Amino acid sequence: MVVSASHWVALATLALQGQGGAGKPVAAPPSYPFLVEPQDALWGHLSEGNFREPVGVFFEPASRELFVADSKNGLVGIFDAEYTPVFAFGSAATLIEPKAVFADREGTIFVLDSSRADIREFSYRGELKAVLPFARPQEKQGEPASSVVVGAFTRDSEGRWYVIDRELARAFVYSKERQFLREIPAPQEKGAYDSPVDIAVSPSGLVAIADQRGNPAIHVFTSENLLVSAFGGRDIGLSDFTSPAAVAFDEHDYLFAVDMLRHDVKVFTPAGKFLLHFGGWFAPETRGRAPGELLYPTDIQIAPDGPVFIAERFGQRVQVFERKPKPAASPKQ
Repeated sequence: MVVSASHWVALATLALQGQGGAGKPVAAPPSYPFLVEPQDALWGHLSEGNFREPVGVFFEPASRELFVADSKNGLVGIFDAEYTPVFAFGSAATLIEPKAVFADREGTIFVLDSSRADIREFSYRGELKAVLPFARPQEKQGEPASSVVVGAFTRDSEGRWYVIDRELARAFVYSKERQFLREIPAPQEKGAYDSPVDIAVSPSGLVAIADQRGNPAIHVFTSENLLVSAFGGRDIGLSDFTSPAAVAFDEHDYLFAVDMLRHDVKVFTPAGKFLLHFGGWFAPETRGRAPGELLYPTDIQIAPDGPVFIAERFGQRVQVFERKPKPAASPKQ
């Protein structure tokens, strides 16, 4: 049985109180209900050659297409449901250093150009349609308007935008029409994030922020800006982080977090319970290049009821991991 996100939020609240109902300790959550195993890898575009530094990946569930932001080549590649390259676009005039990509059901593609720190809207055939500004909230009446310096972004099922301002180290939420809605709070004890690098939204509306230099490294909030959990220390444990680079929720609200410098992925409940670790290097001889190993992973996407896609910047590939339900445990005799 997969536990719902609302149940994990309740567990997180009880954990903060230190006890469950009737003074009983909070029960430990189960392990991740899937086995995660290497399945395939993508290495390059249709006619534009191999990936050079793939840093962003996005899976569009309606078309079942995969989109890859190849920063060093300045290209966004599109792959079909069989991972066959279909089309790639990008030019110095329209896209210098693509870092992240998002596609909607209508075929519009949104790309974060890291060099320009803005989000660009493209047609499905790679024609630049617009550069999208996001107005910062005004702190004081009458102060001059300014635009977000975009470091990361995502959208939810209602089309709302979740945007990291890399200059201010803050996170904002905008309507589908890019009207400011709210700011996601920073850690209270510090008043700001250290270096927020990614943001993700779960199917139930939970929001996760990865802070590359922060301690804790991960913060999870409800859609009403209530803190669910803050976790991920700076230590040597499997649940700790050196350089978190990306976060993503699966269809059951389990949170996947990429650690670029440890070359691995960790899976948590929204309450911050560590469940699973995969990736890393199996042997010095393989140096992160064998199937299942990771070499400087920078982004992750999970297909609903499907595989996990991980962009490896210096591994120069997008690796596909299959998720298989764990076999039921045999009853004790």
